[in-house]
Amino acid sequence: MSQPSPDDREIELHAIDIVRDILARAGTLPRLMEVHYLMQEPDLFEIVRCMTALPDKERAKLLQFFEKHGMLSRLRVREVGGRALHLEYDKQPLQRTVQAITRVL
Repeated sequence: MSQPSPDDREIELHAIDIVRDILARAGTLPRLMEVHYLMQEPDLFEIVRCMTALPDKERAKLLQFFEKHGMLSRLRVREVGGRALHLEYDKQPLQRTVQAITRVL
């Protein structure tokens, strides 16, 4: 990995340089730990890439939906016709879980 210098020469970066940069940008140890734990989350960066690729208006709509409904653990996603996803706010997620467990038992 390298980066351009002020006079457009390539400067070789070493692992220690990258680690120092990460530490400096994190600012605090708790923030660094938060970044570390987020990096362990499966598929997080793929989701972030998809979100950032959305057109501004569509991303704004999605963020408004998230803000309006608060706890994202209450979201349900259904596939519609193989070509669309339908987001729903589930007002009774615990009740649905209990019902599903009851049916299995």
